[in-house]
Amino acid sequence: MIVKVSEMRVNVLEQSLYSQFFCLSLYSKDYPIKPSTLYHILIGKRTASILFKAHTYQVIKFFSIFTNLKREEYNQMIQRFIAKGWIKANNTSEEFYLSEQGKTEVEFYFSEHFYPTNLNQLLNGKAVKEFWGKMVFLTQVLSELRYQNKHYLPLNKEWKNQLWVKNWLKNNPLDKQDLAQSFGKEWIQALTNLDSFSAEVVVSQLTGHEKFGKTITQLASMHKIEALEIAFLLQNAIIQVMDQVVRKKENYPLFYLIYQECIGDPYSSLSQSTRLTAYYLDQGLSIENIASKRKLKANTISEHVIELAIIFPDFDVSNVIPDSKYQRLITAFQSNENITYEELEKDMPQVPFSWYRLIQIERSRTDD
Repeated sequence: MIVKVSEMRVNVLEQSLYSQFFCLSLYSKDYPIKPSTLYHILIGKRTASILFKAHTYQVIKFFSIFTNLKREEYNQMIQRFIAKGWIKANNTSEEFYLSEQGKTEVEFYFSEHFYPTNLNQLLNGKAVKEFWGKMVFLTQVLSELRYQNKHYLPLNKEWKNQLWVKNWLKNNPLDKQDLAQSFGKEWIQALTNLDSFSAEVVVSQLTGHEKFGKTITQLASMHKIEALEIAFLLQNAIIQVMDQVVRKKENYPLFYLIYQECIGDPYSSLSQSTRLTAYYLDQGLSIENIASKRKLKANTISEHVIELAIIFPDFDVSNVIPDSKYQRLITAFQSNENITYEELEKDMPQVPFSWYRLIQIERSRTDD
């Protein structure tokens, strides 16, 4: 059987070397990190304050990557880091820096193991999951169609997904045999552009005529690599395929059709409530108008706006702050880059905290 797409998210943080070194890699020598906050980032506690910390810690792309991580397991791992001297306490003892020894250990470990630099679970996790799900199901269907075999067990038993495949085949003008051949050629082209091991991992996952895809666990056992590393490798390969399809869509007409369906809504990664706020902002409504229209507190809408500013680097902060106030805020930050909200209030009484946070986010972009 093929791996469930949810396996790419990794259901639990097993106490393995790979998972431990991955978590250790999220600490920094340059700024302290609070372990309890990092835990909430990894499990995906979606509040404006946690998202801002994920942005500040530069781990926003790994937000919600371990949704079922148990707090006890995580705490035991942190205690091991402390005991080994891999992280060292800040003055408060609640925040920790990566030690020189810890940095050496991380660099040595990942010199021999894959590190997921291209993942962005928060921004494109849903799109990657949907793209992969459709690709593997369609691959099976077209492979069996190529051999004119109608008696097989479909990978996906959900009616909506089976209906999607039927409609996709029905709406494509190509003869079904030609369609199957063209789809196969696009797969070969995409795989050729991957490194050999990534291509092998992808192919091993696919199910077709008289071929059954292997699970993440089976692949890990075969290659003597931990399941988490295989899962990251697979997700990275899928992202690479998607990038190829976008950059050279003329070479991937069939794959591109599927890709377009998966990324149609730029706000698909958001919660339903934040998504609705984003749509209203696009229509030019103010925070106050949106709050009134939705019968919510202005602070709730402001939290949505902060989330949008963090997730989307091109979000224009100046659109939600009156121009005169925006210019004063910029001036205040230029005079004192580390100005606190309390200090800012002395010069600008009753300034909303959300404005302060939005300027912080905007200025951090220019520092990246």
